[in-house]
Amino acid sequence: MQRYLGKLTPVWLCVVAVFVVATGGVEAKMRLAEGGKARCVIVRQPGATPAERHAADELAATLRQITGATFDIRDESATAPPSAIIVGPGPVAKALFPEVNLAAFGGEQLAIRTKGQHLLLAGGRPRGTLYAVYHFLQDECGVRWWTPWASTIPKKRTLEIGDLAVDAKPAFEARDPFWFLAFDGDWAARNYSNSQSANLTEERGGKIIYKGFVHTFYSLVPPKEYFATHPEWFSLINGKRTSEGAQLCTTNPQLRDFIVQRVKEWIRESPEASIVSVSQNDWYGACECPECKALDDREGSHAGSMLALVNYVAEKIAPEFPNVAIDTLAYQYTRKAPKTIRPCPNVIVRLCSIECNFGAPLEDESNKSFGDDLRAWGKICNRLYIWDYTTNFAHYPLPHPNWYSLGPNVRFFQQNGVKGVFEQGAYQSNGGEMAELRAWVLARLLWNPYQDDRKLISEFLNGYYGKAAPFIQEYMNLLYQKSRGVYLTCYNSPSAPFLDFSTLSKAEQLWQSAEAAVKGNSDLLWRVRIGHLPVRYAFLQRWTQLRQECVSANAKWPLPLSRKAVADEWLAVATGPGPAGWTPMTHVNESGLTPQAFVARFAVDPPDPANPLPPPKDIPGADARTSVDGQEGLASLYGEGSLAEVRHDPAASDGMAVRMPGSHREWAFQLPVSNLERRATSGKWNVYAVVRVEKAQNANPNDTAFTAGVYDTGTKTDEASIAPKVADVDTEGYKSYLLGTVETNLDQRIWAAPAANPSVTAVWVDRVYLVPAGA
Repeated sequence: MQRYLGKLTPVWLCVVAVFVVATGGVEAKMRLAEGGKARCVIVRQPGATPAERHAADELAATLRQITGATFDIRDESATAPPSAIIVGPGPVAKALFPEVNLAAFGGEQLAIRTKGQHLLLAGGRPRGTLYAVYHFLQDECGVRWWTPWASTIPKKRTLEIGDLAVDAKPAFEARDPFWFLAFDGDWAARNYSNSQSANLTEERGGKIIYKGFVHTFYSLVPPKEYFATHPEWFSLINGKRTSEGAQLCTTNPQLRDFIVQRVKEWIRESPEASIVSVSQNDWYGACECPECKALDDREGSHAGSMLALVNYVAEKIAPEFPNVAIDTLAYQYTRKAPKTIRPCPNVIVRLCSIECNFGAPLEDESNKSFGDDLRAWGKICNRLYIWDYTTNFAHYPLPHPNWYSLGPNVRFFQQNGVKGVFEQGAYQSNGGEMAELRAWVLARLLWNPYQDDRKLISEFLNGYYGKAAPFIQEYMNLLYQKSRGVYLTCYNSPSAPFLDFSTLSKAEQLWQSAEAAVKGNSDLLWRVRIGHLPVRYAFLQRWTQLRQECVSANAKWPLPLSRKAVADEWLAVATGPGPAGWTPMTHVNESGLTPQAFVARFAVDPPDPANPLPPPKDIPGADARTSVDGQEGLASLYGEGSLAEVRHDPAASDGMAVRMPGSHREWAFQLPVSNLERRATSGKWNVYAVVRVEKAQNANPNDTAFTAGVYDTGTKTDEASIAPKVADVDTEGYKSYLLGTVETNLDQRIWAAPAANPSVTAVWVDRVYLVPAGA
């Protein structure tokens, strides 16, 4: 009988199976348990590491869960009992399986062998033996550890195995499904993650350890300490040295030597670290000095000067710290590979996909630029890592249909020489949309990319949700099909076109059916209710618009008519108790919005839009029957949670408005004309923004209160704009401001922004309102 552990292709030989055929065509059997009684013992050997001892304990405990039998663990130094499972390397393993040279195995390589009534589960150090045990329990016994709080442990009072001969190792040296639940140490070890963020103690095999992780320029060279005395160490931008929104001057010789010494200090502080990050800050601001610019121009990329610095540091530390690598980023302005500079062997380049369309595979035409960069780096970099994005950071619970891109992406990475993958998800709390599925599927794929990802998804749904799985699978297929062609970013807005009433109504009905299918099982029902939260989140975010769509379509509303009631129920599930291993949701987005603060927006039910909301009283000629109302739920918010956020406001027309602090001038409120009713996407309209301004004490009446306008992204022109003074705004309530008379089209965006001056505390936008010109 042949046993395949994965699809063996010329580009992926990380898993190699040795095939053993039993004499006479009948497979030999080794009986581990019979009728709930153990028929073998577990053998540990001299010098077993903490991870190897833990592997034996895990094996005994799990086999007992499967069979009901108690398996003795013995420490043997010479011979094994007649029937035994040998865990880890040592003299017994060497005597019984001399053909398996465990001493030559890599740190995560494993071997599984049978010979007569002996089973070997062993591997390299530190994690190989642990992985051999987990590999055996999952592939041979059917165990699945879905989450820290949910597993599938088959019940087999009699357990026997056939001939096994397996050698395996992971496809990537660094594997990080960076989701909150994946930080649990037991889950991470059992699912082959060696994430630097997981609670992987020594007994769980340990993990990759960084000193710094990313964006370390200002940790290495703090501006507060060094800018005054060494301004030349920081970026030259527009002819001026600055540390504000800037980077370092990577070609400066004195700075380079200073960073070398700082890196050596870091390594001495953390001798357990195998990687030190020397990487750009999390913004733009590259140095424009003649030396940096000349190098970048010559290399055709800002990665030229960045990599030159990193190579210099790597070469200088190598003699003293030969086992430490220097990690840097190919991110945003440094993403493109340089023409001639090549990373040193002890340099890791981490390529980031933040600009990509995550609704399509990264090798898709819509992601051609990133694909080209990945292929280019793969040709020149010995240790290429990836930082990939698998969630919506502005809305962790919002439906984010990237599920069917995960498998193609991991395979694309491996096929282009990638050695490490960091899959960033909702990492700050539980409650991210389909978090449980993504973490498990990604962990499996990072071990072996050539598993069928669609089958893995189906396996998880059936194992985790039980009889609810078909409805959830249909929901996933629905969202995937509706989102085709949409550029799905990691900051998508709730106004995304696939989150319309027709789609969300069907999605809600499917989740209601999923709940009904498992109503007799409290564990499964809880899991389904957690999974249901994202659809309800989308309804809450777009309530008024979805109600309008429902009324216009003469359709049935699938929820209670009280938004407050829906929000209260949502909060009770999101923050309520759960099984052991679960902790309630604490973050709705990366900026720190809590579930409680999110639901506080919905303290008052808005007027039901079965009838149009009345127009603003201060707009002449406004008629709700002919005008178009663009509420806040249709807007895209830039920097949501920090630069703009939706808040409950009793003074707003629907009880909700977008609040922007007055400290910045970003166009944080943007409402695409394409999100409005179809009739508003052409013709001539008077475009209004309905705004109120919070003035600061002692406000200067001549300061600009806010700015707003209409911008055409196709022609890159301002179609209208205003900048009213503080003296001209109404601070008692909302006022309608005419932005201009505009011939509308689908490329336009209606925007508003604060003016970044101390006279204004905040700017609130209730809605935009379009009145036919001439009305």
